Amino acid sequence: MSITSQGQFPVSGTPSFAALADSSSAPVTFGYYQQNVAEARAAVEHNRAVRRGPIGWWNRHPVLTAGLSFAVTLNLALLPMAQNAMLTVLGNVL
Repeated sequence: MSITSQGQFPVSGTPSFAALADSSSAPVTFGYYQQNVAEARAAVEHNRAVRRGPIGWWNRHPVLTAGLSFAVTLNLALLPMAQNAMLTVLGNVL
């Protein structure tokens, strides 16, 4: 049954909760087709492949990771202090 057929809905035009919760009419697939099985098999083979080095950007660049982490921490630590100093100076000047 297609979504556009109006026979299953009440006269008001809005579907009831029972119609929305009916999983048999949902157009969702869970990998039961042959192409999905082939794609899943290829993905599993790719994930089980032997790697030459660490996986992920963070693991391949530890110095940049540490620098970025330090910069974010320093920014979060010093930003309120710098804002307070600027507002104090502006409050005294204006």
